[in-house]
Amino acid sequence: MKIYTDLNQLNTEDMTSVALGNFDGLHIGHRKIMSDAVNYAKNNCLKSLCFTFSNHPFNFILHRKDDDPEAIKMICSEDEKEKLIKEMGFDILVNIPFDEKIMTMPADDFFKDIVIAKLNAACVSAGFNYSYGSRASGNADSLIEECKSAGITCNIHEAVKVGDIVVSSTLIREKLSEGDMESVERYLDRAYSFKGAVQHGKRLGSSNGIPTANLIPDAEKIIPPHGVYFTRTILDGREYKSVSNIGCRPTVQNEKLIDIETNLFDFEGDLYGKEIEVIFDHFSRPETKFDSKEELFNQIRQDCQNAKEYYKNR
Repeated sequence: MKIYTDLNQLNTEDMTSVALGNFDGLHIGHRKIMSDAVNYAKNNCLKSLCFTFSNHPFNFILHRKDDDPEAIKMICSEDEKEKLIKEMGFDILVNIPFDEKIMTMPADDFFKDIVIAKLNAACVSAGFNYSYGSRASGNADSLIEECKSAGITCNIHEAVKVGDIVVSSTLIREKLSEGDMESVERYLDRAYSFKGAVQHGKRLGSSNGIPTANLIPDAEKIIPPHGVYFTRTILDGREYKSVSNIGCRPTVQNEKLIDIETNLFDFEGDLYGKEIEVIFDHFSRPETKFDSKEELFNQIRQDCQNAKEYYKNR
């Protein structure tokens, strides 16, 4: 898959089937639109192209940086997004910043100068609530008309539901904020996870017989509520059942740094510096400040036992 982060870099003579969208979560609704674009390309000898933004438009419009508490956080990191889009079979990913030029571009210019001239679209797939152009003046209806005038195919997709629930990024953010990892997995069609290199900790767990792998979560991603989760950890291609704590370790430190501490079951060895992925399956309990380290580690042992029972019955 070819990846372009600047429209000026894009130079394709091939006609394309384009998926248009913010695709900030790549949930099951997004994936329906994207799969349609890939399948149309395969059936019509076109290149499949995903056009999206590397930042959230609302954050740019409202001048919010990643570290702003009011900023909209991402459901998947840039690396995760690229990996998922590649796995879907796209030939080309155009992942550009939403900037002043895009924000102020009239809708018909966006269609003519980008969709037609740059993306070389023969087919466009988008969601029912897709908007484009200055002040979101373009919508699904105008896109249909633009495509009709240009003589290209336009596929507009209705909302995807799970039961009676319409799946959206807003809904998934809400469920993540509640720690409802089971619903998040249903709406994403994949479990929520964090990846990264294991950091050095204070080794308090190791000295108490409960060694942990410390991971600093991606700043751009939504962090579920502080507390204890039943997790699975991928290390060197192998999956380990585990229990993880998201938080600031209130019993043993007063720092504000958020990290993920994970105890891998049935693992022995040095994890420092190794790349791991921690997959969050179930929120067990909120973060608690205990009166003593002894009380803390007794609870951690109970958390581990509870996690093992959970996976035994899953």
